[in-house]
Amino acid sequence: MTLDTGAKIGTGISVIVIAGLIAFAVAPMLAGTSTPASAPTSAAVTASTAEPEPASASAPPAVPDTADVPQGYVDLGNGTFIPGGGPGDCTSSAWIEIASYDGKEMTVSMLGADLVDTGPREFAVGEVALDDEGRPMTYTVAPGDVLTRIADRFCIYNGGMLGTMNNYLPGNAIQPGDVLALHADYATDFVYPYPME
Repeated sequence: MTLDTGAKIGTGISVIVIAGLIAFAVAPMLAGTSTPASAPTSAAVTASTAEPEPASASAPPAVPDTADVPQGYVDLGNGTFIPGGGPGDCTSSAWIEIASYDGKEMTVSMLGADLVDTGPREFAVGEVALDDEGRPMTYTVAPGDVLTRIADRFCIYNGGMLGTMNNYLPGNAIQPGDVLALHADYATDFVYPYPME
């Protein structure tokens, strides 16, 4: 196979892929203009053109029922449910929430339980700094530490967000000596890492 033949094959495959993507995008648009396989019966036409019942103007908006919370879970709001217990020795969990305000700025906050240091464990043996009230504030990464195990140590349910909260993009590993904010209140230099548009 010569270079020219390889280039022709590559171009051919590219054309096929692009044509498939165009067909995939155009198909839903054409579906709205297609003719049905059989004409509807007069009863179906009558039923579909009947006037709908007017909605009651005084009906209150639907409010989520606490019965919708799965058994054994805690409702953190915004449709977020986490298990009532936590990993290992945790009796409850914290949740790192990244939320948008006015579509321009992203903020990070903590929901659920207060952070608790359940003690060093494999892959989470670093040093912890406490605030004036004795709550975990920052964590200094030790050699061999892993973000998810650090999160487990502090009862953070969505441990992957611990990296995002500390401005680590996917693929960027924590390094020994790095200091991680454990609570959103201490993540003062948080920058949302993805484009907002």
